[in-house]
Amino acid sequence: MKKTTPDFPPSVLDFPPLTSTQKSILKEIKSLKEKLKTLPPWDPETGTWVSEYYEIQKRIDDLTIRGLRSGMFKSLPAESRHPGFRLVFDSRGEYAKILPGAGDFHPELPTWAENHFLEWIQVQRLREKGRDNLRKTKIPGLETGIRPPTDLTLGIRVMELRGYDFEKEEDSTEKGRTRTRKEDRPWHRVIKKLVEEGLLPREITPQALKGRLKRLYPDWPWEKI
Repeated sequence: MKKTTPDFPPSVLDFPPLTSTQKSILKEIKSLKEKLKTLPPWDPETGTWVSEYYEIQKRIDDLTIRGLRSGMFKSLPAESRHPGFRLVFDSRGEYAKILPGAGDFHPELPTWAENHFLEWIQVQRLREKGRDNLRKTKIPGLETGIRPPTDLTLGIRVMELRGYDFEKEEDSTEKGRTRTRKEDRPWHRVIKKLVEEGLLPREITPQALKGRLKRLYPDWPWEKI
């Protein structure tokens, strides 16, 4: 299935077309990931996988590092990078996808490859030598960019309470159709719910909440949400 490209604003990064070598790397990564699915499951008694699993995973790591270093991911200018991950919206203010705060993926990457790289980057901070792998990519900001944002939960919860459904929004974007959303929920009700859930210490005005959201997430199109 052909990947649908959302109508994003022009990127500040310049990507040349994917090379045959890059395409070969992607093809091998996909093949190895499929092979992992055929192996015996993790053994809860020994706490290990079969030896072939570790061999394949090491090969996937090496190929992933090569792919990222080759230009499948480019770092944003220093002043535009930030830790953690960021939500990306299309020109209509619709949720489209998640990207690392350090940069952007090559626009020709298929969706499965973007998801693989995203998952791989996140997993590295849980692994003993994960940061070493991120340093090997030689991408500025990627190693420090895996720290979680300080308050991503608040932003996402506000959008949910305002009537945003991330799964449906993503499905709508990928299929290239316009979806009619329910009428937005009033801000005062959103604020009461945030206080109940402990995401706000006390009730504040809608203007104060919007100001806080804008400071925490300056790249999110709050004026359209």
